[in-house]
Amino acid sequence: MRCFIGIPVPAEPGAALRSLPLPEGARAVPAADLHLTLAFLGERSWTQAQSPWPALAAVAGASPTFDLTLPEVSAFPRAGGRILAARADRNESLLALHDAVWRVLSEAGVAAEARRFLPHVTLARLPGAADGYARAGPWSLPVHELMFYESPPERDGYRALARWPLAACSAC
Repeated sequence: MRCFIGIPVPAEPGAALRSLPLPEGARAVPAADLHLTLAFLGERSWTQAQSPWPALAAVAGASPTFDLTLPEVSAFPRAGGRILAARADRNESLLALHDAVWRVLSEAGVAAEARRFLPHVTLARLPGAADGYARAGPWSLPVHELMFYESPPERDGYRALARWPLAACSAC
């Protein structure tokens, strides 16, 4: 199965982001599928997919909740891209969570992605380049849980296979 670990987008910020006007021909990502990917694992067997779950649950339980700022929606990964995405600030809490998830995955034998971590929430896919499209935010994404998703090849959308709550923030 194709799988990844992400941060789900709750209903409120998802509705605000989905209310933005899209260019003609854009295919919006369904609200239930909005997420920020922390780690793409690619093809894994069921056993391989489940093996890091206890350690991922521990990472989530040791990570405080936080808010993430999405300052703009624009072409992704750069001007002329065929994806519209809400870019996320690379704040300390997000980077710490990303690093902790990858430490677990590395110990489970998952090879790290070669590309740089560019945190974003994909909102739509376009038939052509998204030249000149930009919408200023900011939007706030509350980060309260990690999810393990499957991307089934036989259907559109994702399926959540596991979810782990982050620790409540006592200093908030």
